[in-house]
Amino acid sequence: MVKNAWQALYKGVFEHIIMFDLLIQKSLGALRTPWLDLFFQQITVLGSSLFIITAGELIVLYLVKRKKYLEGIFINILLVVTWVMVNGLKVLFARNRPPEDALAAAYGYSLPSGHAMLSLSFYGFLAYLLMRKWPDTKGKAGAALLAGLILLVGISRSYLNVHYVSDILAGYFFGAILLMLFIKGLDRVRKNIK
Repeated sequence: MVKNAWQALYKGVFEHIIMFDLLIQKSLGALRTPWLDLFFQQITVLGSSLFIITAGELIVLYLVKRKKYLEGIFINILLVVTWVMVNGLKVLFARNRPPEDALAAAYGYSLPSGHAMLSLSFYGFLAYLLMRKWPDTKGKAGAALLAGLILLVGISRSYLNVHYVSDILAGYFFGAILLMLFIKGLDRVRKNIK
């Protein structure tokens, strides 16, 4: 019943977005070249759940070695919560993927983009940690590189025709909410520990 209500709301409110999505898909399709295909196929891997979870656990091991247990715990919880939320939202919205041929493998529903949501929450959290550790130019440069990666991962999903642009924007939106909650949560726990 709730699922049907959400699907009706989605269709009634957001169906007009599909025209914008299709326009962007067509424009990106016109830009395709073999070297861009290869570039975006490599970039999209950096936003995959397998890559992000593996990178996350390696970073957690590094943080534990440096006795940064709290940050490691928060990264692990962030990854689990993001993954669960992505899958729940996909089932809730139940949007099909673009109908044209895709240049990368993709499974399940389309909205929101898991790559975009995981990238924004995970790489965004790393950017926050870098800025906190190095508030000078080094931290800002690292955060800017991670922001660029988040943007490229999103573009790759639309370029490879596995997501509509609105899927990616929704992924960024929900990822940003989680990122803000986890940053505030980490800051609050740090204050209570001191």
